[in-house]
Amino acid sequence: MKTKLLLLALIVSAFGYSQHDGIPTGSGYYINKIMASPSGDDLTKELLEVRGPANAVVPTNLYFISIEGDGNSSSLGQVEEAIQLGDGVRTFGANGILVLIANYTQDSGGNTGLENLDGFYESFFDTYIHADATQIEIALAGNDLGSSSSSAVSTKTPDIGYDGNFIDQTGTYMLITADSSPKDDYIDGTGAGDADGVIDAGAGTDVMANNWLLYDSVAYMDDNDEGNGEYAYAQIIFAQDYANLSAVQFTTTSANVYSFSATSDANIMMRQDTRIGYTTNDWVASATSNNSNPPDWTFSSTTGKTLPAEYEGWEDLNTVYGQLNPALTTLSVDDFSTSNFKVYPNPASDFINIQSKNIKVSSVDMYNVLGAKVLSSELTNNRVNVSNLVKGVYFMKINADGGSAIKKVVVQ
Repeated sequence: MKTKLLLLALIVSAFGYSQHDGIPTGSGYYINKIMASPSGDDLTKELLEVRGPANAVVPTNLYFISIEGDGNSSSLGQVEEAIQLGDGVRTFGANGILVLIANYTQDSGGNTGLENLDGFYESFFDTYIHADATQIEIALAGNDLGSSSSSAVSTKTPDIGYDGNFIDQTGTYMLITADSSPKDDYIDGTGAGDADGVIDAGAGTDVMANNWLLYDSVAYMDDNDEGNGEYAYAQIIFAQDYANLSAVQFTTTSANVYSFSATSDANIMMRQDTRIGYTTNDWVASATSNNSNPPDWTFSSTTGKTLPAEYEGWEDLNTVYGQLNPALTTLSVDDFSTSNFKVYPNPASDFINIQSKNIKVSSVDMYNVLGAKVLSSELTNNRVNVSNLVKGVYFMKINADGGSAIKKVVVQ
């Protein structure tokens, strides 16, 4: 089974983040998970989690915003959504998580009461929201329960700027504080057709006049250029086929851009564990269902797909709310003794032989350099078949009676 590392790091610059292309940056609030384009109907399956100090009051001027990046959109470079997360009373949960969810009530009369939730949503939320997380529940009502469009929504309770449908690809998602709602501000140009992929300090209604402070940002850029390009403005950008499409995919100057070759879009981006940086050690972008070749890892138990052990149980991430994310820990060759084992040939192309000193080897696990398990096998004639692994460096975990050993190996 071949396992392909689909994210190729293309570090555009080594800038620090005291500013991000002119917008001052701060720390302490982070996007924990964002699923703007889930499989199925958006109105009941989207997900936003924000991380902050445990039990601290959420600032009333803390906004989660989305910025249009589709070159054909009349609102290119504009803040289309501005969700006010704080109300003066609401706090981050005991685990530091604030989760935004929505339910949708099929209702011809406009009744938005939470007690009238349609289907299984009430028990659904009770089951999957972590007890330590603070919840913001938005009750949506309208006449098209199965819709993926916010146009089907007639009322929102409470109305804090979320209509059940985030901007899909291509979109930039930011966590900011601002003096007033940034909705409809342009951060790139002064209107449709003026965008160039660069954040403008005084664009439109004057972003900087609102005293923005940027806490976190992430973007996903698809490969559906229809003649006017795709645009993204975040500190980390997951760009589909950027290696070949950079001429029509425009990224703000100091972003870290990660290109991947995939036939399907990512529908979730989340931080790993409680990390705060802007590399693939800090972020995961992937799909939550059986899509073909999503970036990085697939969150699916489908045969032939590889799921890192840390993510087992997260295959259906659209039903996991209010939890901190698992950490991917790269195995270290110094953690275990290898003196009891002889591993050869190394490098290898087909088989690796393992000889031990009076120790019975039960199985072997192979991990790539990101800590993702790519092979698990018992030995046959004291050897393991690695012919289906892509060329590269791996860590072999030898499981034996009385413990384990880690050996660095090369497949060529």
